[in-house]
Amino acid sequence: MVRPSDSLGEHVEFVTVLPSAPDTVSRFLELGRAYLSELDPTPEDVNERFLQSILRRQIEPDRWLLLLTCGGEDIGFAHAKIDRDERPGWGYILEFYIVPRERRRGWGSRLFTHVTELLKLRGVRQVWLTSNERARDFWLKLGFQATGEKEHGQEVMVLAMS
Repeated sequence: MVRPSDSLGEHVEFVTVLPSAPDTVSRFLELGRAYLSELDPTPEDVNERFLQSILRRQIEPDRWLLLLTCGGEDIGFAHAKIDRDERPGWGYILEFYIVPRERRRGWGSRLFTHVTELLKLRGVRQVWLTSNERARDFWLKLGFQATGEKEHGQEVMVLAMS
């Protein structure tokens, strides 16, 4: 899906990553490696298996892996789905990343808005995610609330969309 330009005149695209499109796969893998290297010191082969598992799941219905591109440069990605297990019918943001040099410039909010538009089109009215401490303020700014629950050591946050 493409959006022509943002208010600054920059060409902005939301590109769907599919296993059948090698160019988008390699672009996602490059961003994904940078994302995982920021999180914790996990062995490279474990990270690679994790990224490949994300790609394999893109054939499932109601699941999206999107690259955020501005001016031809990939600056972030989101991996989201409609949850069928823990919170059936809710949107679930599994992974979300903006490259460090582009943070605090509104890109995360734009990517999040695009993801929630996709979810709303499929009837989703609530979204959940797990957040590390570094991202907590970003999610709070977008309207998420902490539940007090933890999953895999991360805080569970929820949002009711209008």
